[in-house]
Amino acid sequence: MKMFGAISLFLAPEYIGSVNFYGTFILGGALGLFIMSWNIVTFILNSKRFKFLATTNHPFAKYCLNNAIIPLALIIFIFIKLYIYQRYNELNIPGNILILMSGLFMGIVLFLFISFTYFFSANKTILRSIQRKMGGTRKLLEQIRTKEAQHDDDALRVDNYLNAVFKSRRARNVDHYNKHFLDFVFRRHHFAALITMIFAVIFLLIMSYLTAYPAFRIPAGASILIFFSILIGFSGAFAYIFGTWSIPLLIIGILLLNAALKDDIIDTRSKAYGLDYTHKDERPEYQFRYLDSLFTPQLAQKDEDSTVQILNRWRSKFPSYTKPKMIIINVSGGGTRSATWCMDVMQRADSLMGGSLMDHTVLITGASGGMIAATYFRELYLEKLQGKEINLYSKRYIENVSKDLLNAILSSFAINDFFTPFQRFTLDGNRYSIDRGYAFERQLNINTDFALDKTLKDYERPVQEAKIPMIFFTPTITTDGRKLIITSQPVSYMTWPQYIRPHRNVRDVDGVDFCRYFAKFHPEDLRITTALRMSATFPYVLPNVYLPTRPIIDVMDAGIRDNYGQETSLRFLHVFRDWINENTSGVIFIQIRDSHKNEVLPIEKQKGLMDMILEPLFTMQHNWSAFQDYQHDDLTAYAEHFFKVPFSRIIFQYVPKKGTEAAALNWHLTGREKFDIYQSLFNPGNTNAFHYLLEMIKQ
Repeated sequence: MKMFGAISLFLAPEYIGSVNFYGTFILGGALGLFIMSWNIVTFILNSKRFKFLATTNHPFAKYCLNNAIIPLALIIFIFIKLYIYQRYNELNIPGNILILMSGLFMGIVLFLFISFTYFFSANKTILRSIQRKMGGTRKLLEQIRTKEAQHDDDALRVDNYLNAVFKSRRARNVDHYNKHFLDFVFRRHHFAALITMIFAVIFLLIMSYLTAYPAFRIPAGASILIFFSILIGFSGAFAYIFGTWSIPLLIIGILLLNAALKDDIIDTRSKAYGLDYTHKDERPEYQFRYLDSLFTPQLAQKDEDSTVQILNRWRSKFPSYTKPKMIIINVSGGGTRSATWCMDVMQRADSLMGGSLMDHTVLITGASGGMIAATYFRELYLEKLQGKEINLYSKRYIENVSKDLLNAILSSFAINDFFTPFQRFTLDGNRYSIDRGYAFERQLNINTDFALDKTLKDYERPVQEAKIPMIFFTPTITTDGRKLIITSQPVSYMTWPQYIRPHRNVRDVDGVDFCRYFAKFHPEDLRITTALRMSATFPYVLPNVYLPTRPIIDVMDAGIRDNYGQETSLRFLHVFRDWINENTSGVIFIQIRDSHKNEVLPIEKQKGLMDMILEPLFTMQHNWSAFQDYQHDDLTAYAEHFFKVPFSRIIFQYVPKKGTEAAALNWHLTGREKFDIYQSLFNPGNTNAFHYLLEMIKQ
């Protein structure tokens, strides 16, 4: 998970919006629980191999002491990594780092102290209960020994063990001890150990129902450690109770769970917030024949006429004696890295253009993080038009889009998705699951001061009046790769390529107009954050969104089909090419991308056996961005031929500073990565692109 930024969850744990002492303290406590869970489970499963421990004062404490080398190695490793990460990735000062490290240390020590205090108390209780069961101390001593030596085949040879931190003792021979007595001692200790796991489960369940309150949103790293602690505890208890039946019972359990999910007995699917899922009988079919019959040329013409009215209103914002330049903005996917880069570029471009970027822009489209920043910038521009005191160039908005989202996602993944998957919330009379998709949207709203807490309906009028640009969200339908085109206006003309001379009776429908297709299910109530989530659903990190169709379909990241939004933009330009030729002085096609174009990755001179085995499997994944680049370059070259007016293409690309690694593709950025992204604005390529943009606008 390093490539997705998961390392930051443990080395920069956020709590209540910042990395602080309390966050590392909670993480330390969770790490203590993880260590104790490992000790408890291995003690339960392996204590039969060390029967001599039953004759010591504190068997579990002795067991933990003699196995301390592995937990200590882990703790030392984490402390070293924490310092290096905070110093060189987060650009933190040594004093602050020491405070964070002290929080981690105190969290570990406090939990271990509480745990051993509990076990020491439990040990006294166990001894008293044994004495009562055996009829007092004298009878206990009489029954401890047996007349015949009994060797246990499971026992491992131990000559010496640590009785204290720096004190060893010779292991006692217990072959002459009553086997039932030794087993009884261990069973009581096992029960005491399992009680701690039960409390951990209860704690996690309580936390899952209190995450609506910021103080109870513990760092995701802590949630993950608690989750793994419980997982270890369950697996150990399962193996201890069922023995050799553990694997067969586990397989049966998985098969039953699979059947329950397939038959909708258990429904934990993530849904589109705002969309109505109640009318099952009226759900639209997802078949090609239905799509072909729905998105007719007549309907496309109707939607075209509606969009032409928007374009005419856009044209009226400029003097009648001069034709304006039309800007189309395409933004790339790439998580928080792309969102931060996109906001940086849009702020600087608008500043250089004297605040006219949104006035000239007709359409914004793209994928993932880039769309978050572009949608946020458009909303801020709208709020400014409505009279709010908004400084579009404030660094505050860059900080907002660069804030962590990964913590909320993976914390919910560890808590809600596994332990309380049946939690629901109600919105406009519809019930939806509380999962990591919900956590993503909630955190995105918090990060952006709830500026994006709106619906498609809220943007319908401003777009119709051409006050703000149109935005197309285009998540990919996983069933067949078609685009789901989400916008505040019907755009059925985007669902199939309009050939100049149709040569087939059947149209090649490769897209679905969200508003037209789900007309009976209140598509206008779809949350904007949900539209953003649907186009930013990276596999496994966020859950696929299921839609009310027959059969049910689901969607995920827009980047699978069109990571840069150019395919969508070029179709829009083709549909309205005649209007553009007549009413504009040219098209400026802007691409804001978070990766270096035409980059050739280092090629290994020699390939090993693993390279030969794995390379064919991952070729598509590694070159996906390049494949789309080649296709889009080709489409753009063709597009120039259907315009009589100038067609200018400008690319702004994030290129890391020489000698540094590019910011990771995830929902978390370090301090160094944020600074590196900002510095990329001033590299020669982007500086020239800004100059070229100003020249094109003035022509």
